[in-house]
Amino acid sequence: MWLEAGREGQVFTYANPQRLAVGSGDLVRLRLRGRRHIGLVVDTLPLLPAALEGKELVAIEGLHQSAAVDPGWQALITAVAEQCHTSRFRTLKAALPPGWLGQRAARASQQPRRRIRVEAIPDWDHSQLEPASLTDRQAQALVILLEQGGTAWLSELTQHPGISRAVVEGLERRGRVRRRTLTDAEVQSSPGSRLPTVLPLDNARSLTADQARALAAIAQAPAGQTLLLWGVTGAGKTEVYLQAAAQELQAGRSVLLLTPEIGLIPQLLDRSRSRFGDQVLEYHSGCSEGQRIATWRRCLSAGAGRPLVVVGTRSAVFLPMAELGLIVLDEEHDSSYKQDSPMPCYHARDVARLRAQRCGAKLLLGSATPSLETWLACKGPEPACWLLRLPQRIGSRPLPPVRLVDMRQELAEGHRRLISRPLMERLETLKDRGEQAVVLVPRRGYSSFLSCRSCGEVVQCPHCDVALTVHRQKGGREWLRCHWCDHREQIAERCGHCGSTAFKPFGAGTQRVMEQLESELEGLRLLRFDRDTTRGRDGHRRLLEQFASGEADVLVGTQMLAKGMDLPDVTLAAVLAADGLLHRPDLRAGEQSLQLLLQLAGRAGRGDRPGEVLVQTYCPDHPVIRHLVDGRYEAFLEEELQLRRSAALVPFSRACLRRLAGPSPGGTATAAAALAERLRPAVQAANWLLIGPAPAPVARVAGRSRWQLLLHGPTSGNLPLPQEAELRAGLPREVSLAIDPDPLEL
Repeated sequence: MWLEAGREGQVFTYANPQRLAVGSGDLVRLRLRGRRHIGLVVDTLPLLPAALEGKELVAIEGLHQSAAVDPGWQALITAVAEQCHTSRFRTLKAALPPGWLGQRAARASQQPRRRIRVEAIPDWDHSQLEPASLTDRQAQALVILLEQGGTAWLSELTQHPGISRAVVEGLERRGRVRRRTLTDAEVQSSPGSRLPTVLPLDNARSLTADQARALAAIAQAPAGQTLLLWGVTGAGKTEVYLQAAAQELQAGRSVLLLTPEIGLIPQLLDRSRSRFGDQVLEYHSGCSEGQRIATWRRCLSAGAGRPLVVVGTRSAVFLPMAELGLIVLDEEHDSSYKQDSPMPCYHARDVARLRAQRCGAKLLLGSATPSLETWLACKGPEPACWLLRLPQRIGSRPLPPVRLVDMRQELAEGHRRLISRPLMERLETLKDRGEQAVVLVPRRGYSSFLSCRSCGEVVQCPHCDVALTVHRQKGGREWLRCHWCDHREQIAERCGHCGSTAFKPFGAGTQRVMEQLESELEGLRLLRFDRDTTRGRDGHRRLLEQFASGEADVLVGTQMLAKGMDLPDVTLAAVLAADGLLHRPDLRAGEQSLQLLLQLAGRAGRGDRPGEVLVQTYCPDHPVIRHLVDGRYEAFLEEELQLRRSAALVPFSRACLRRLAGPSPGGTATAAAALAERLRPAVQAANWLLIGPAPAPVARVAGRSRWQLLLHGPTSGNLPLPQEAELRAGLPREVSLAIDPDPLEL
């Protein structure tokens, strides 16, 4: 029996006096040192080993899930663990549904799951948060609740620092909120949790010649083949996915459709359900634990002749789908496919490739702006990845032209406002034309930071080495918030450094842009689309449905706004402060910035009316901005490849990051230095370079000091690293270690 004991898990022998029908791969309920666990059966013994004769064995208590892990799936887990330099047990626990392995799982399985929903009382004017009526914690909890549309699950609300059940109970006693307890069945049937009604199934749409050629190539590809569907925005990649999926379903094989973020799930899920009905399931962190377990079990029980389509995010790549015929990674370039914590630090694209090769499925990568690694795999006489192109939009609609606003010129002419005159003039015409716009703002919140104008001191998070962001409620109340550890505090009356009262917020977030647009463009209807407003179940769907139904003229949001959404009435896509995306100290800054800007440009002009893109920048001659204007992404990739090749940088080399974190800056630095010295001989012998240790770019998060070591070496061969357990053996218990092979951010 494989149990959660220590970091790696341990194998123990248990008795089966009830003669339960259990075998290798089953999950069973049992106890370890009196504590309830769920463990994995790794073998059944016909005879008791001699070493255990005469000893009383603890008995298993019951079967939790039969055939949860089959040999083929376990082999995939082993391969991922080796690739990520972590233990098989840690990888197995990360892959299984939450609560299916370990102590927490056993506690959760003892009684029917109930969830408590917290709802703001609608009759109150919640903008009134006087200290006399509410404590600081209660006001903070109410602000969070209102940001999520006035309702949230208690379990999610109490994950915020400082928000406990007692805080919520205090709000309930004051009549500001109410609590409702729901069973799993009631959760499924409650508004916002119910699956959309499935209408009569849609027929496949007519394909363009380019789409038809791509679909034929996918059908003819051999088992295990990787293909890149490179199509401009609005070229109809999703229709190709769905028709390729239909071919697999007809052949009795299942399909996995992955998107990088939950915000993209609603549209893909709705289109899949309208085409395939109840064969479609969803699996992502926005689902309840009960829903994810139900999806996992349905995948386990789906045999021959009952193929499924699962729409999910990164974690869905591990679903145990038998007879898997096709894996699709939409927006394959997106960094959200890479997990950087906790371990295992896997990339869903790499896991999908491993899985496709093992089970004979085809792997289809889709993007309008493919990653440099994928593009490189398409080159050469015998490329590992086949390239399929969709060079034109559906209906031969033109790509929107890009117009630059030089903010230096705006400033020289006396216009010092956040929103330029050309953008204001264009937004003023939206309502009369019956059009919509999306506006990208790099940051959420009201202002990027708060600074004292007397001494220049910036208000920092007490737990992290980052500035606190200013947030503002509709009633005008402001507070400070850390976007790393979620610490929140009131704005002090005086500077803690010099005592001055001269505070001023700097920079602009989504809230401030909304405020300025509301004040200067009367009658313009606005919606905010960022992490603060899309929290809670179906938060993304709710806002996108409001916008798509014409309830707002402008959608103001952060980077999630640019990703894959099909909004046919949008004719204007605008970018504020594009320079904040360009000047990051990161190898991939140029690539990721251009991908984001081109993806945002692709939101405009997808319907019958032509679109345009307006970009505010202080650097109109920057190479990324030039490539955005001319739209030649392939030329950018070629230039970037030459630069990386000449400097022997990724993807012409490999990297591995080791992150250490501990409560003491000195202790963590010492542990990092000792680890570096232990690794140096093997690293040098393999002709790799060890860089560091050095403080992480954000050297302290949630009170823990962070240091890192970087390995850099050739693409051939394995990483010159011992097993995770050996690396941890020399570290103090209070210092954590994360191993991130092929990191996307350094």
